[in-house]
Amino acid sequence: MTDYNDKARAVILAALMVFSVFAGTVALSGTAAADYGGDSGATATDVPTGDPGFDQTVTFTSVTGGADGTDTITLTYSGVSGVSANSVESAAFQGSSGFSVNNTTVTGGGDVEIGINTSASGSEDLEIVVNVDASGASTGPRTLAATAAVGSAPTDPGFDVTASAGGSDNRGDGAGGDFNTADGTGVIYPGATVFQGESGLELGGTLSGGIVKTAGDAEGVPLEVPDVPQDQATGRYTTDGASGSDGVTVQRPRVTTLDVENAQGADIAGGSVPQGDDNEGSGELTVVGSWNYEDAEDLEVTVENDDGLDVTGDAITGNDDPGGTSDPATRTASDVGQMGAGSNEVNWDLDLSDLNTGTFTITLAGTDDLDFGEASQSTTVTVTGDDDVSLDLDSSRVTRGEDVTFRIRGSNAGDFHVVTIESDEFRSQTQSPTANNSIFRNVGDVVSKGSRLTNGGYAYAVVEIDDDTGVGIGQIDTTNLDDSSVDVNLYAQNSTAPTGSAIDGAAISSRLEDDPSLTVEQGDVEINQPGNTYVVGSEVDLNGTASEGIDDVAFYVRRQGDYQLVDLDGRSDNGITQTSLNVDADNTFEKEDLVLSAGDGDGNDLLSQPGTYRFGVIDTADVGGTGSIDSDVNVSTFNTGTSSQKSLRVTDTELDANIQTIGGQVSTDDRVVNVTGTALGSQTVAFIFIDERGNVHYTDLSVDDDNTFEEEDLNVGSDLVEGQVSAHAMTAGRDDQFGEGLSTSGSDAYSRLQSLASNLDSDSLTGSQARARLLDQTTEAVASDDRMVTQQFRLADSRTTIGSVYPDGMEASGVNPVGVDDTMVVEGRTNLRPDDNSITVELLTEEGDSVALATTEEWSYDGSYMVSLELEDVQTGTYTLEADDSYNSDTVEVEIVQNVQTATPEPTATPEPTPTDTATPEPTPEPTPEPTPEPTPEPTPEPTATATPTPTEGGGPGFGAIVAVIALIAAALLAARRDN
Repeated sequence: MTDYNDKARAVILAALMVFSVFAGTVALSGTAAADYGGDSGATATDVPTGDPGFDQTVTFTSVTGGADGTDTITLTYSGVSGVSANSVESAAFQGSSGFSVNNTTVTGGGDVEIGINTSASGSEDLEIVVNVDASGASTGPRTLAATAAVGSAPTDPGFDVTASAGGSDNRGDGAGGDFNTADGTGVIYPGATVFQGESGLELGGTLSGGIVKTAGDAEGVPLEVPDVPQDQATGRYTTDGASGSDGVTVQRPRVTTLDVENAQGADIAGGSVPQGDDNEGSGELTVVGSWNYEDAEDLEVTVENDDGLDVTGDAITGNDDPGGTSDPATRTASDVGQMGAGSNEVNWDLDLSDLNTGTFTITLAGTDDLDFGEASQSTTVTVTGDDDVSLDLDSSRVTRGEDVTFRIRGSNAGDFHVVTIESDEFRSQTQSPTANNSIFRNVGDVVSKGSRLTNGGYAYAVVEIDDDTGVGIGQIDTTNLDDSSVDVNLYAQNSTAPTGSAIDGAAISSRLEDDPSLTVEQGDVEINQPGNTYVVGSEVDLNGTASEGIDDVAFYVRRQGDYQLVDLDGRSDNGITQTSLNVDADNTFEKEDLVLSAGDGDGNDLLSQPGTYRFGVIDTADVGGTGSIDSDVNVSTFNTGTSSQKSLRVTDTELDANIQTIGGQVSTDDRVVNVTGTALGSQTVAFIFIDERGNVHYTDLSVDDDNTFEEEDLNVGSDLVEGQVSAHAMTAGRDDQFGEGLSTSGSDAYSRLQSLASNLDSDSLTGSQARARLLDQTTEAVASDDRMVTQQFRLADSRTTIGSVYPDGMEASGVNPVGVDDTMVVEGRTNLRPDDNSITVELLTEEGDSVALATTEEWSYDGSYMVSLELEDVQTGTYTLEADDSYNSDTVEVEIVQNVQTATPEPTATPEPTPTDTATPEPTPEPTPEPTPEPTPEPTPEPTATATPTPTEGGGPGFGAIVAVIALIAAALLAARRDN
């Protein structure tokens, strides 16, 4: 026993020796101690308030290591007010001493930990970029505490929380500076306005991950940066597509104002100005501009002469430069409202007096990319000599009826000019003096106007050249001019305004200065609706188009002879109250739901009778003018005016109606029917139901705009009794009366018909008598043109029956056996309405237990229904089949059998052949039935072999050695026991 103990002690001692070796190995493989040797200083970039995702750079300068090894630097963001760390974007040493970063972490407490590898020699700068959230931070200084796990403490970097990135325009340079509006480059922050066509943009703050369109056809489309396409969809773009999230608004860049003002402040853009010198005329001009993209780009003016040569350097004096930039041709947002400019405008002093006469083009556009489309705007100014007096027409070709503005240029302020149009250019040589006097309008700089019959006759206007603009403006009304080329004559200036006979002396050929031609064209007017047919009494939309310059149109009808006026008020017996329609600004005219055959014009009378007519529209100026329109017009006058006409076939009223029942019956529990149909020439359809005992029920429906009517649940009345019922759909005829005009009370034909139905209901008549009286006073009255459609149905108690029962796929009449596990098909009939009711079919045992059930709400309007029952697990036997509609039920007995044999068809009889001498055939033996095979026993499955598990190799340091030691001890003990 003592020997055994000695051996055990020897084994244990050996094990301890083995463990000591492994322990030493583990100890030697542990982390070597190292410390942060220090730094020469630390900095952190400022953070803008309100930015939830700003990249802050923290730099430790000249970091040294106390020894070779690792350490951990902690930036305590949890102690910085209003600023928290989102993530570490990067961390690296800047140098060649072999320092490195081995890991970065944002702790659960919100601090940043940076694992570093250093050496005992050398030094490097450590730069860490941390994405921080300062969305709720107040401005002011902050200190970021820094610690090292081992060794010297790092320097604590300080920084400021500054005003929000981008300033008031939500733009910046990405480093706290302003957006570069000269080059149009920089960073865009939430809330900014971005313009189509900008380039060099970067999304900052919460937008850095990209933004997408929130709504519209381009919903979900991203904003393309850095270069925004010129056709980028305008609207709101946000980080997640939700309108309330951080984002920007994309707009179309526009120059909103470009004026060229003279010394008096009048806009002469597009006009002319005397050359003058540097103190007057073209030497004292101001370019006024405004633009909506001042946050994105500066605005630049360019001046070119007739040859396209850029003369901006000579034309822009720089005398009034507000100093926003060093370039006198450029204005910035800071220049808005400066040096006498308006509150939203900038201006430039423009001197063209030394650049000779001619037309100069002045353009405003952005200084970088925004010089396309509406982002750029141009105008012209013509510098003239003192003798170049002219008359410019705003339009040289117009439709008769349009107004044309003219401008007299090149004259001196305060001068008077006579402008005339000769009488042979008038629309009619016999038109009234009022028409002649209205050719020139009393607008603008016109001091007098009218017409004179001397010297062949002419219409005139006396125009004064405005002291401020140097331009005289007037206007011509072409309504009473001929559709031809019309000369507008401008005569030389007068120092005072001529009147009376002095006008004749001022308007002589020797004084003619200019005579531009104005082409006056006859307008077009067309009827779009109605089409080529019209039903008497029907409502239609009357609409069409007219050329610009046509203010009002009138409508006429012709059968033979003259055209007759159509009254457009849609009412009879109240006089002619509406003779024309106004043409809207989009050059269309329309009146909806108009009954053309109603009205008190002779044209309405024509349209109240079937036939084929000419239906026309004409400019009211050709038929007496609005307010005095002619009641009839001859064919020549109508066709030579601004008019058009079409063939219109007028037909009589029509009625088509269908009353849908359930297999010819209506259940007393439903009492509703479906009605559909078409009613031409009527806006109402009346329905009268009469039973066998003379009970009468009235109701009516409105006809839709397409002349159809429909009602799925038309009530037939609660007082009708069971039995045969007649249903009558009725409309009044062309005279809008039933029969000869019912004598019952009511405001219109249908209210009087309702009164008649009420009287019939209360007169104790039989059904036949009530129907006879109804017909006698409506459709069978003398000369009646009423329309009626009659149908019969039976009002009966609710009823549902079972007709046929058979297995699925074996259709048969009557009640047939159904096999176990087959599908039972049940057919039957009902007089209840589908959808509004349901039929439940249930298979019951003799004890009343339900074994199968199905419900349907769908069946055809002929009253036939079909239901299928799955007979899963149903045993053979006799069952009760019940159909229940909640009002009544029907039952039959059904046999469920083991299986159902398919019926063998009867053999077709074969004609007897002509007997011949043949051998008698041997009888065909009956076939021996095949024995039923014994069922094959299912093979017993072989047991599945269980895979031998593969030993898993130990992992982790020291695990294999421990196993080896345990095995050694076990072996030693076993040897000792054997020795005993």
